[in-house]
Amino acid sequence: MPKMKKIATAVVSFVLAACSLATTAFADQPYEGYNYDWWDDPVPSQTGYVVDRVVTGLDFKTGTRYNTEAQLKEIAEEHGKQYFASQQEVDDYNAKLAVYEAYKDKLSEYTKYEKALDKYNTYLEKLAAYEQYQKDLADYEANPDGKDKPKKVSKPKEVEKPAEVKKPEPVEEVKELKANDILMTTVQLDNFSEPSDLFIDRETEELYIVDSGNNRILITDVNYEKEITIFDYFYNPKTKKYETLNNPHGIFVRHVRDEESDTDTTMIYIADYDNNRVLGVYKDGTVFQEFTKPSSEFYEDKVTFQPNKVVVDVAGNVYVNIKSITTGAVMFAPDGTFSNYFGANRVEQTAQAIANKFWKTILDREAAAQFIQAVPMEFSNFDIDEEGFIYTVTEAKSATTDVFKKMNPAGENILINLGFSDYIYGDKITYWWKNENFGSRINDVDVDENGTIRLLDTANGRIFEYTDECDLLFIYGGKGSQKGLFTTVRAVEAYNDVVYVLDSRKASITTFKRTEFGDIVHEAMSLYTEGKYEEAREPWNEVLSRDSNYWFAYIGLGNAELSQGNYKEAMDYFYRNSRPGYDRAFKQFRMQFIRDNFNLFMIIIAVVIVLGVVISKLLKMRKQKKAGGK
Repeated sequence: MPKMKKIATAVVSFVLAACSLATTAFADQPYEGYNYDWWDDPVPSQTGYVVDRVVTGLDFKTGTRYNTEAQLKEIAEEHGKQYFASQQEVDDYNAKLAVYEAYKDKLSEYTKYEKALDKYNTYLEKLAAYEQYQKDLADYEANPDGKDKPKKVSKPKEVEKPAEVKKPEPVEEVKELKANDILMTTVQLDNFSEPSDLFIDRETEELYIVDSGNNRILITDVNYEKEITIFDYFYNPKTKKYETLNNPHGIFVRHVRDEESDTDTTMIYIADYDNNRVLGVYKDGTVFQEFTKPSSEFYEDKVTFQPNKVVVDVAGNVYVNIKSITTGAVMFAPDGTFSNYFGANRVEQTAQAIANKFWKTILDREAAAQFIQAVPMEFSNFDIDEEGFIYTVTEAKSATTDVFKKMNPAGENILINLGFSDYIYGDKITYWWKNENFGSRINDVDVDENGTIRLLDTANGRIFEYTDECDLLFIYGGKGSQKGLFTTVRAVEAYNDVVYVLDSRKASITTFKRTEFGDIVHEAMSLYTEGKYEEAREPWNEVLSRDSNYWFAYIGLGNAELSQGNYKEAMDYFYRNSRPGYDRAFKQFRMQFIRDNFNLFMIIIAVVIVLGVVISKLLKMRKQKKAGGK
């Protein structure tokens, strides 16, 4: 019977949601909105976000290097390039290059002429020697007995005079250059190349783009109104040279305030993957620090150091994600020294791991060493919030432990104590096909200024949005070629009510704007988080009027009724949506029922006691009477 009720409720909810969605569809929404009910079944639902725009490097057209003209001249000389200060100089150069290309045929003819001219000049020299010989010989024959008899020479071989070739007009030669050999302030952006990361500086409202394939960092504003600034050459005071990036993977930006000078310093940390380092630079491009492979006994020599992502806490400690390391993030002190590993995942408790643990307890050390050692999976990405908590995600398909973690400065996953660590993050329903898991693979996490969590699912191209207590709010995005769908998602960032998603294969950034429905949910959730359950009642009711499948609204209304002492109504809201909430409401309802009927209970208890005493005495008297009758 309960199963039939569940099926009937699900069918009714589906029909109501379908009717609601039919009137609120968006033309620019290529994906179907859905959510999960209390039984973890997917149900149609309104989406909280729709596609706003999609941008590529072609939308920006040009960008400007941050370097000064003097620096660019130094860079060009150091790297064997040619510097042009303006587009006019480039145009003039290209004009010369075009003339040179057109002159190639004449140049070939001219080269032949030069060779013939060399032969002709050689002939003239020999001819002069021959004529001198003829003259000397004539003098010798005219005076055979003379004392000044010339030395006899052999007759030179005659050389034919070459046909005259007209010398062409001289043209200035220009060496052909490739595009990479031209260095100038303004750069034609073309497109991104395999971009890998985004970062939003909330203090300056700047958007940082890691353009990995082009080995550069691009900076614009969150509204794409500011001209792109290009960071691709960085001056290192130690080497006194300009250095470049090699396949950068991640970026983090922090601001350090100097109270004495009242100045703010911007520090940029770049995970320079193929250069095996994290490069720390100031906003003017000057290198202030490099974090390289630790020379420590705790860091094995055979382990590579290819930084994938980087975050920095308020104290200046640097956390580097290395995908080849399973013991956690590599942690550096502010001075660049290796500190420790931070936040390693737990070992997956598979049947094999449990069996190995059992056998190791009963076998000797040598026999136990033969077992394959169970190691934790490495996490793939992380983020840090304003309070210093670090959030990590693990992308592996087979991961069931620590897929998402929230860690305190001691490296402890506080979601375990809060009861959120065993949640299923991403799609709650997965399926297998030909021994392959087609569930979610979370490869990035973002925590915005309000504590809202967004997880990026690279397997399905979706964004899962959660509250700070890991309650699912919205699901949007998907796989495909349409606007708002993705091929290979790599990064997610959010600022205010806009979400930015980076697709490395499409080389594009898609921005999602919040819908009216999303605004109402966030308003209600904000009041709910602050404990203002009664104030949240109106927006929660509005949410349910638009989408009866939005189960968290029932929890919000249940808490509103609970805060007003309406325990019976709270139980009705909690019944299908929150077992803990229902238990709290039922406990309060029971206590209230007892308080409201306390006098009646006392009277009943007194009557029961009196009746018990009377009946006991009557039975006793009856027993005595029977005893006396005998």
